[in-house]
Amino acid sequence: MIDERSPALLFRTCLAGCVLGTAATLYFLAGLAGYVHNPGANFGVLLVLVAGAVFFLAEFFSIPIKANWLERLIWVAILVILIAEIVLGFLPPTARDELTHHLAIPKLYARAGRIIEVPMAPYAYYPMLLDMLYTSFVYWGYDFIAKHIHALFGFLTGLLIYAYLTRRLSRVYGLLGFFFFISTPAVLRLTHWAYIDLGITFYSTAALLCLLRWAEERENRAWLFLAGLSLGFALATKPNGLLAALLLGLLFVLVIGRSPRKPASSLVSELALFAGVTLLPFMPWLMKNWHQTGNPFYPFLGSFFPARSASVIDAASFVGFGVFEKRHLLYGENIWQILGLPLRIFISGQDDNPQYFDSVLTPVLLLFLPWAFREKWGEEKKLIALFAFGYFALALLLIDMRIRYILPVVPALVLLLGFGIFNMYLSIKRPVLLYLTLLFFAAWHGTYLWRYVQDNRPYKYLSGSEAREAFLDRALPEHPAMRYVNEKVTSTAKIYLLFLGRRAYYCERDYFHDAGELPAFLIGAIRRSKDPEDIGRILKSRNLTHLMLREDLLIRFLTDNLTPDQGRMWNDFATTRLRLAFRERGYAVYEIRF
Repeated sequence: MIDERSPALLFRTCLAGCVLGTAATLYFLAGLAGYVHNPGANFGVLLVLVAGAVFFLAEFFSIPIKANWLERLIWVAILVILIAEIVLGFLPPTARDELTHHLAIPKLYARAGRIIEVPMAPYAYYPMLLDMLYTSFVYWGYDFIAKHIHALFGFLTGLLIYAYLTRRLSRVYGLLGFFFFISTPAVLRLTHWAYIDLGITFYSTAALLCLLRWAEERENRAWLFLAGLSLGFALATKPNGLLAALLLGLLFVLVIGRSPRKPASSLVSELALFAGVTLLPFMPWLMKNWHQTGNPFYPFLGSFFPARSASVIDAASFVGFGVFEKRHLLYGENIWQILGLPLRIFISGQDDNPQYFDSVLTPVLLLFLPWAFREKWGEEKKLIALFAFGYFALALLLIDMRIRYILPVVPALVLLLGFGIFNMYLSIKRPVLLYLTLLFFAAWHGTYLWRYVQDNRPYKYLSGSEAREAFLDRALPEHPAMRYVNEKVTSTAKIYLLFLGRRAYYCERDYFHDAGELPAFLIGAIRRSKDPEDIGRILKSRNLTHLMLREDLLIRFLTDNLTPDQGRMWNDFATTRLRLAFRERGYAVYEIRF
């Protein structure tokens, strides 16, 4: 059964996302003006987020009212996933990029009362649209709500998929699309983390679907306006938005090039509307970087825009190597493994393993593709496929492969999955085999949700029997040392974080870390010094008073990168100028004695 509300639902969901993006942009501008502590700015964000959540809940809970038993069964399966993700979202933040970037940078803004420059963190110069929505809650001390905000964008993406497939096929296929998107293991994992990948996934999907609707109704420029605005918010969310802009720009050109051709004046006005609205949300981020560094795209395109300031990226990197060459050097992969990379991403992903893309997709996204392009809407399906596979190919060639970097292709593939299931159902005599296949993948996805619940063990914390600090001590091996710094080290101290992976969010003291993974500042200080006193003077030039470090990694790094004379000089410095203050679980805090 087709839901007669689905065309309006697609429009309303895209509009809701744009309202959230507008609130984040206005907060960003207010933060630049020094209003991060302003109650009006913070409560404005809160009200918009509450409205967005109420919109989703109202639409989602209206679905089963007129549904049949099968549709209600799929809806209940989605509801179980949403409840589990919301529960996991109440846990304190522990994911890596939460602690290095998406909550750590907003915490620095909250401390300063304004959006400041953070030269030690190149990623602080990326567009950070969703992080603006997180800042208020970091400031108020309710950082777990940032996870729910990120989840909301995932839920809204599911609603977009539901609206599109319901309009094209029926409500059961809309619900299947919603289910297979939200249950994809990579999406399951990100939904209870305060990352930004579900934000760019929502905005790129909204832009794609609005562009397809505008292609149907060329006279209705509201769809073109929403497509451009959504794409602008994708650009303002993450650098990967540039890939979405390139692909959707190509789709726009293909649409306006189709017959019947319009007059040149009409084409120019459409182009101006789409390009102008796209640039509108992105422009404040470009202007901020231009003002701070002289490069609007910093830390990228340095050869075109030499930066006046900001940090220098560590020299110890694989810059200059291609993606495939890096995989051969890092992981020893042979030519067949590298050629099979596009397929391996869907069938051999592993959580927390960079060689295997750091997360898990699902083969079901590819399984039904041979049937997806049959029957009606062939041109529209080709545009969807062009976006999905074009984005995938660009990401594969241009960036280190992580599944969350290609997440915007998942909704497009889910749309093709819906068409494939529909066409297979019409063409086979025994649909029970189709049902069993879908049930198998649904159950397989469910094992990942169960695993994520078991890994986080939320029961004690949520019941109140485990304190927040105890949970963090259990989840983060460096947290006892961090807690010592926060409780015992003087408030005027400045901590140099070494081999903590830049996980600085829970540090309540002023701190410094290197721009990359390796301690470039420390190794440079040792190499430039003639005696231990020189090392101390260089550290003092940064006002550093303590070192917090993972001991085994620092020892190994210095052993591998210092000459014997430099090693003896460092040992003399460590023996005479460093006092061990705390050590636990391989992490230590040293006081520097000048």
